[in-house]
Amino acid sequence: MTDEENAVNPYSGNFILEQLQRFGSDVNCKHDMTFWLYFPNKNSAEQAAHRAKKTGLKPKVSPPLKNSPCSEWLCLLYCPHIPDETILDGISEFCTQLATEFNGEYDGWEAKLELEEDQNPVLSFKERSNNNYDKNFSKD
Repeated sequence: MTDEENAVNPYSGNFILEQLQRFGSDVNCKHDMTFWLYFPNKNSAEQAAHRAKKTGLKPKVSPPLKNSPCSEWLCLLYCPHIPDETILDGISEFCTQLATEFNGEYDGWEAKLELEEDQNPVLSFKERSNNNYDKNFSKD
């Protein structure tokens, strides 16, 4: 096997399921999943959001943060569902296609872990782990 074949794909359904299970989330329960995409302008972000809405995802488009070096528009795609490898693979592939078509970037995903009562942590994989959007869209 080549290095590429051995590489972990953090966007794959298998990887997402493994991470949810690793952190103790009940993968038999519905999870609030969010997929992060960035676009160079409002028009691209809104076109991607429109396309995502047609597939049943719930999009939210946000402008670049004021006083931030990042000038890209954020498009969050919400998809509450019971985690399934095939569905997650399809959503990740769709996000990659949107990013390619509208000159954006598929940055990653996050999911609220389904644990025992009184625990609500969020598990995420995002390339831009130090961005300021995390502060604005954190879920309690």
